[in-house]
Amino acid sequence: MMRDRVYRVMRGVICSISYESDRGSGTVAGAMLILVVGVMLSVVAAAGHLLVCQRRAQAVADVVAVSAANALRNGSDDPCVIARVTASANEVRLRTCVVDAEDVQVTTIVPTQVPFAAQVSRSARAGPVDCE
Repeated sequence: MMRDRVYRVMRGVICSISYESDRGSGTVAGAMLILVVGVMLSVVAAAGHLLVCQRRAQAVADVVAVSAANALRNGSDDPCVIARVTASANEVRLRTCVVDAEDVQVTTIVPTQVPFAAQVSRSARAGPVDCE
């Protein structure tokens, strides 16, 4: 019984420390640490996945806009059809395609696997540049 309780005198007060009440606390602390690390890794992985999807959406939007502008320059009646084909070839959805004089502006959508952000979209504009 003496080893279960240790009595100490601290500043004139007798304190009782029971070693029995500490049993299992290291297991709980370890489990909580593993849980916190797991949640942090999940958040970092989700953020990284969103960044990759954003870069992919922007890159494909640039390619789609350039291909549509090139089709418009070559005399295509509907460059948005070329934009749609280019987007689907890159496994991306085309949200909008607007022809404005000699420019083409497109918006692409890339699906994600993140619950709070189901998709990301990016826009790009392409057309001839005035040489002055």
